[in-house]
Amino acid sequence: MGKFYWISLITATVLLGEDRVELYGTNVDANGSIATATGNPVALYQDQIISADQLTYDRNTSIMEATGKVNVFKGGQYHTMSNYSRINFIDETRYSAPYYGIDQQNGLWMSSAEAQACQHDIDLKSGMVSGCDSADPLWKIRFSTGDYNTDKMWVNLYNARLEIEDIPVFYLPYFGYPTDTTRRSGLLMPLIGISGSEGFHYLQPIYFAPHNWWDLELRPQIRTSRGSGMYGDFRFVDTASSQGSFRFGYFKEQNAYAQEHDLAHNKHYGYDVKYRHKAPLQEWFHLNLEGQSGLYADGRWMNDVDYLNLQQSDETKNVTANQILSRINFYYSNEDNYYGTYFKHYQYLNINNNGETIQTLPTLHYHRYLKTYFDDYLLVSGDATATHYYRPNGKRAIEGNFNIPLTLQTSLWDDYIDVSYTSNASAKVIGFYANGRPDETGSMYDQGKYAQLDHTFNIGSTLVKSYDSNLTHVLNPFASYTSAGSRYYSGYYQTYHSNQECVAGNTNPACEFYTLSSPSDTLSLGLNNYLFRNGSQLVVDRLSQNFRYDDQGSYYGELQNELEWQITKAVSLYNQTAFNHDRNRITKEQNTLRYNSETVAAGIGHYYSDQLRNNIPVYASYWTADASYRYNRFYKYFANIAYDYHESLLKRGEIGLLYSQRCFDLGVRFVQNRRPVLTNTNTSNTVDDSFIFISIILKPIGGSEFNYKFAGN
Repeated sequence: MGKFYWISLITATVLLGEDRVELYGTNVDANGSIATATGNPVALYQDQIISADQLTYDRNTSIMEATGKVNVFKGGQYHTMSNYSRINFIDETRYSAPYYGIDQQNGLWMSSAEAQACQHDIDLKSGMVSGCDSADPLWKIRFSTGDYNTDKMWVNLYNARLEIEDIPVFYLPYFGYPTDTTRRSGLLMPLIGISGSEGFHYLQPIYFAPHNWWDLELRPQIRTSRGSGMYGDFRFVDTASSQGSFRFGYFKEQNAYAQEHDLAHNKHYGYDVKYRHKAPLQEWFHLNLEGQSGLYADGRWMNDVDYLNLQQSDETKNVTANQILSRINFYYSNEDNYYGTYFKHYQYLNINNNGETIQTLPTLHYHRYLKTYFDDYLLVSGDATATHYYRPNGKRAIEGNFNIPLTLQTSLWDDYIDVSYTSNASAKVIGFYANGRPDETGSMYDQGKYAQLDHTFNIGSTLVKSYDSNLTHVLNPFASYTSAGSRYYSGYYQTYHSNQECVAGNTNPACEFYTLSSPSDTLSLGLNNYLFRNGSQLVVDRLSQNFRYDDQGSYYGELQNELEWQITKAVSLYNQTAFNHDRNRITKEQNTLRYNSETVAAGIGHYYSDQLRNNIPVYASYWTADASYRYNRFYKYFANIAYDYHESLLKRGEIGLLYSQRCFDLGVRFVQNRRPVLTNTNTSNTVDDSFIFISIILKPIGGSEFNYKFAGN
């Protein structure tokens, strides 16, 4: 009766607010206000389960002492162990010695000589932290003191020493990290590097997240032999339908470095803006519209290409194209109509001044969606655009384009044959304004008008046959003939059509606005083959040939073929080939062969081009290859290469090793890379860099990367 009495009494009467302590055990002895439980005793309080060799609870002080093999389970996620623990349920203080705690969700554990806790704060003394097996951890961080806030999910460690296989490798007087994935402000892992030409490189990201709808990351950096600067990213979600970001950066070169490398600028700066909104008209102007609206903005500007090169320590990840395109697109669409406005701005990084670069600011677009009449036998749609071609220096223009296709279609012989006729009427009008360059005259830019009417006849079929071996073959032959009908030219279009001056490669400034091609009758033949097995694609082959008929007679267009072949489950092949009949040679070919299995992934690709520019052959031959081999569940080897065969030039090469465990990643790779720079003596120049990267990831805390860059060239 005594055992049952104490269990019932504590359960029923020992209340802490709305909570109570429940004590269970095979043997429970009562002595006044103190109950002692042995024989696999268990105590329950709120979301905690406490077990030990012996549990003693004082009803008057609300203090519980646990002795021997103490285990505390909290919320189904946290598990702590000690030899001795004292818990005060009134003021929520705890003491444990020694202390061991593990987060069951991420596997991170912490041990210390002793731990004192008050509510959500735990003070630790002389311990270690790791995410590896506690019996023999591959890595651990030792510390002299520390504290852990279980509410904010944040750990602070002081005099932290990182050890890998008991070998000290790094020391920090302070180290803090979160124990969950909540966004919060703080320092991110730094990036450290050494360069033969730039000296010691240190980049320290600083993260600010005061609100859940925006954050800011600042990345100050210093390169001791080159200069210093800062980049930043501001990201935001302003509505449920929109989000955006703003990147900015500035880097100041040391004068000695800029002079030694003959850089065009000793300051590099720029910005990137991105914004996307799925319903601007509805949310900004509160319009009750049946259709959809959208806004997309992707803008960037920089004073030279080194703004990109200096964004991060791993310059091989930067995309450094010569042309930078900024865009703003806005549209509204309903069931019948589409309205769009597009802004495009081009910046060429291989020249110092883009004052003569033509921009489209803006293009206005109206599209009438396809409408069908007379039981879908008649199809009509329409397009109209107005484009403003702007540049600070030189002539500017406004051009209108109109296009109305009308199609008659039907099926023959029980839908085996599809035939159609399309009458396509289109027109252009262009006008010019502003002053031209000194070598331009007004007669070069007379107002122009153009109109055309073409006729297209199509015939095709789609044939499907299934086989007993779960194979399905789809055959799609087609033929199309376009007759170049009437043409009308006046003004600007008449001038440059008559003298046939505006051809590819012509540098006449007036030809920058001439977009017409010579009229011709065209016959297009094609055959598409599709092969499926159990619904999965095995082979896709697309073959096409054009024949062109004009005043110069009849000639063949290029024979083109595209092949996608899943040879086996692991092996695939892609091929694209173009053959020029007049030159009797292959003018373009792209081949990619890939192999993918659980242990090996490899691919090799080749791109070849032989095109005529101003009747001069221009060749390109480019090889790429990559491979990775997973030796076992710990080791993975990888390599890739990009080689310009025509120029005998290595564009990029990389070889590396990744060692990965549940709690630890170690990567080592050697990279050679070619990147563009802007210099005074040559506006388009490149630098060859060689890197050694060493990355360490301590799971689940995070990691960092160290690199050594050899001197360029």
